[in-house]
Amino acid sequence: MLSEFRQLEERDPALMGRITKLIARLLRDQFIHRQDHGSARLLDTLYRPIAVNLLRDYFDVAGYRLVVRESEGWAGLLPDLDRISAPRMRIDETLVLLVLRRLWEESIHNGDIEEGGSVLLTLNEAYAAYEDVVSRGRRAAMPAPQFRDVVQSIERRAIVRLGAVEDDDMELSIRPIVTLVAGDDFIVHLEQLLQGVDLDDEPGADDDAIGADPQVGKTEPFA
Repeated sequence: MLSEFRQLEERDPALMGRITKLIARLLRDQFIHRQDHGSARLLDTLYRPIAVNLLRDYFDVAGYRLVVRESEGWAGLLPDLDRISAPRMRIDETLVLLVLRRLWEESIHNGDIEEGGSVLLTLNEAYAAYEDVVSRGRRAAMPAPQFRDVVQSIERRAIVRLGAVEDDDMELSIRPIVTLVAGDDFIVHLEQLLQGVDLDDEPGADDDAIGADPQVGKTEPFA
């Protein structure tokens, strides 16, 4: 593996430099979306066969799958749960992600879809949906500023994108990446959280990680 990187650096040092930046970005953020600053060129590099094949092998050694969705304009890393364990997320992040997944699903069913499979709402609409969901369960709703902070932490993973503040609200684009980080059983997991069920109490879990498919307390984060 290292010899392949050395050979590429000797043949095309500029490409190797871009691949190094791409690796660093994926390690830091887990996902990359074309609409985010500085991401388009990185994705163009990733779409080159020599790069995507090299990086798939590179991350596979660490137990992660490289997922590339060129039609939707993003790529990211997911842990291979057959080989490594998935860290868990904080409860508030998990609940917000599950609500965002539900909002994405509802918008798709209504045909309200943007380019690349994203759906466009506002932060206030998302918070109202969150309050409505939480009101039916045993958990207290977090205040709006804390909700915004959680969404901003999710935004750093490129799962959503927030627009500028306007009239005390912000545009919120929910990207199809959310279908991976809040899996197909999201309704079941949402109901469990609302009833106060702690989805997982596995010792040694990383409470700061974000990822995919929250299955009985776990997500598929990269940290």
